[in-house]
Amino acid sequence: MKINVILPAVLLAFGLTALSSCEDGISNVSTAEAAKDITGSWKVVQLTRNGEDLSERLDLTDFRIDFNPDGTYTLAEQLPFIANAPGTYSLSDPQYPFALILRPEGVQEDVVARFQFPVVEGERQLSLSFSLGCESNVYQFNFERENQDL
Repeated sequence: MKINVILPAVLLAFGLTALSSCEDGISNVSTAEAAKDITGSWKVVQLTRNGEDLSERLDLTDFRIDFNPDGTYTLAEQLPFIANAPGTYSLSDPQYPFALILRPEGVQEDVVARFQFPVVEGERQLSLSFSLGCESNVYQFNFERENQDL
């Protein structure tokens, strides 16, 4: 009977000691998220419309978007895309972006694409989703950096 009382008390004391010793280590952990850096030249690796892969039907090899450190972007080649002219860009939030905001030259309003920045098979990707006129058609462009060393 004494073991039934002593054992839980010992386990409780051990647990409290373990918890109090871990608190100092937890307070020293930095939880700051780094700002997302999309500068560089990005090539399309996949294009879908409403989940259907269009990559085999369209020649994607020459389409590029270049994001420059000065906040400008340029496009190489034409594809149906959210912007058709160079301009300026920004992220909705530098650390936790949910949108890429483009302002093409000569346009008074921003164009906005849903933004994701996943790592796929060990490579950073840039994923942009948007509609081109018809709200029921959602295009998703998945890009990889031309030079992954950036």
